[in-house]
Parts: sequence; C-alpha cells; structure tokens
Amino acid sequence: MNEIKKQTVLELSSVEKALVFLVPPILGLVIGWFLPVIAKWAVTLDWLPVIGPLEMIASFHGWKAAAATAVIGLIGGVWLTRAAFKETLVAVVTDSEVSLTIYNEESVFSKDSISGVFTDEKHLVLLGTEGQELFREKLEPAVEKAADAFRAHGYVWLGTEDPFKEEYKRWVPDTPDLEPGANALLKAREKALKEEEKADAKELKAEISKLGITVREKGSRQYWRIYQTPSA
Repeated sequence: MNEIKKQTVLELSSVEKALVFLVPPILGLVIGWFLPVIAKWAVTLDWLPVIGPLEMIASFHGWKAAAATAVIGLIGGVWLTRAAFKETLVAVVTDSEVSLTIYNEESVFSKDSISGVFTDEKHLVLLGTEGQELFREKLEPAVEKAADAFRAHGYVWLGTEDPFKEEYKRWVPDTPDLEPGANALLKAREKALKEEEKADAKELKAEISKLGITVREKGSRQYWRIYQTPSA
C-alpha cells in the first residue's frame, strides 16, 4: 500500500510484482527446455488419452530442438505474466474519488456517489447511494489493506462481508418475483458467465442494475436482490 500525494494505491507489492513478472517466464523456459524429454516419458504411459502431439515432440532431438521448445515455453510464460497483470485490480483511493483499473479498463467513481465500501470473499465492493453495487472485483492480495485505505480517505467502511448477504435469492429461469425483462437479461448473463465472456457479463449486470436489481454470482450461478440503502 503506497501513499503518494494524498492518494492510496491498493495493488501488488514490489515483491509480488517481481514474482509475477519473473516466475512464469522462467518456468516456461525451463519446462520448454526439458519438454522433449518429458514427452518421451509421457508417451510410455498407456492411460494418457491424447498422445499424438506428445509423440511429435518426443521425436525432437538435440539441443536445437530443446532450445526451440524453450523459446516457446518462454513466450507462453510471458503471455501468462501479461494476463496476470491485466487481471489484477489496481485501486487508487483519494479524498474525492476512487479509480479502479482491471482488464485494461478504468472505472472512476466520485466519493459522493459511494454510500459504502466493503470486502466480500476477497472482492472489493462499492455501493451506490441507493444500495446498488457500483463495482465488484477481486482485490487479492491487497484486500487486507482496503479498510485502512478507505477509512483514511473518509469513506464509509461496512466491514468484511456483504451487509445484504441474507437478502440475495438464487436466480432460476423465469423467476416469478422478477419481470420478464429482468429474467431475460439474467438468462443472457448466465450464458455469458458459462462462456467466460466477462465483458458481456459486466455489461448485462449494468443493464440489470437499471431495473433496480443488484446481481452477483458464484461461478455461473446468479443471486439477486432489490436495491436497499445500507445503514452506515
């Protein structure tokens, strides 16, 4: 947690960044170098369902082949590093606003639009003035520092669990308590979650919110509640 000019940044520490930056490429390089040897051993296992690609790799010989697979492993490790940084939330908290960046997208919320903040199963959650969820994303590992950061900048801290957790209901198709439009959006969002279409799921959540409904998920299972203003 770094404090610079009246702002608090919640992100990976320098050591954590270094590990994310170095470990995947190094592992990829090492695994790639030994991949032909590993493949030769793996093709001897009768229980492996697919051995065609392994047989091809096992046919490689010499240091040039090992060097080639090592380069491929290095490239894969670099890709994993880029993906890890892309999927890691960075939260910048000031006395006037909160900036949140993840998946190369930045969301900025003014302090006046936030009625409360809490963490829930390592997710950072911002509530709007009507009790709706403005934002919910995983903040691990900086989640443990969130309370001090938001309190220091004058935000209402609501604790380390969802204050509305008892009010959520499991969504099933054609839930009678919801209008047809909401059910249709939730059905579309369930499909997006199953297909791991994160951008579509986020967009559909925003559309559902316009109907006065806050939705959250566990895997592809969705839970919903009607807006309610939280107590500070």
